[in-house]
Amino acid sequence: MSYKFHGWRYESRCLIKFVRDGKLKDALQSWIMEKQDARITKTRQKVLNAGIVVLFTEGWSEVTHLRLAKETGVARGTIYRHWPTIDDLIVEIFESCDPTPYAAQRIGELRADLIAELSLLSENLASSKLGDIILNAARLADNNALMARVHVAMHDIILQPILATLSDHGLRAEREAVGRSLVAPILYHHLFEAGQTQIDVEPIVDLFLLKPD
Repeated sequence: MSYKFHGWRYESRCLIKFVRDGKLKDALQSWIMEKQDARITKTRQKVLNAGIVVLFTEGWSEVTHLRLAKETGVARGTIYRHWPTIDDLIVEIFESCDPTPYAAQRIGELRADLIAELSLLSENLASSKLGDIILNAARLADNNALMARVHVAMHDIILQPILATLSDHGLRAEREAVGRSLVAPILYHHLFEAGQTQIDVEPIVDLFLLKPD
């Protein structure tokens, strides 16, 4: 006589030995754990995705356990178990964020590619709550280790596409130099001057290419 379990067929005497050795119980427990892990992963990702949308479209203060529970249908207690504080959630959002979608389409010419990257950054700052997030992370970073991690992760997300563009064109530039020369003028414009008005990035790129740090 044979039996099927988890896609495998066992003869009866093999199954008896399997049970006696405790292997069937171990296999069942392993299978149950795999199913549970898959559900947990799906739930976590659902909450993270909702957190990203709320954070970038409505701002830092709108990301709460209650709001994410309403957005996802996940119990608030479940969200608390995974992320005891909203800071924990925001850190995971940024540390799991893939910078690739934030990279502009390239045409293969250095100046044009840099203009495209910086124009996209300016557009994101003008059309989303990215500036609000940057200010909050910077404000809290000195006294909050979690927010310090967010601050670092945001630098990576903003700088990586620009550094990749320079590298693909055979140029090696220090992160600090790129930040000072290319990113800082755009951030200053949006955070302290014009807000939602996009900046002309061409002079910034031309100055960087004329006198790179």
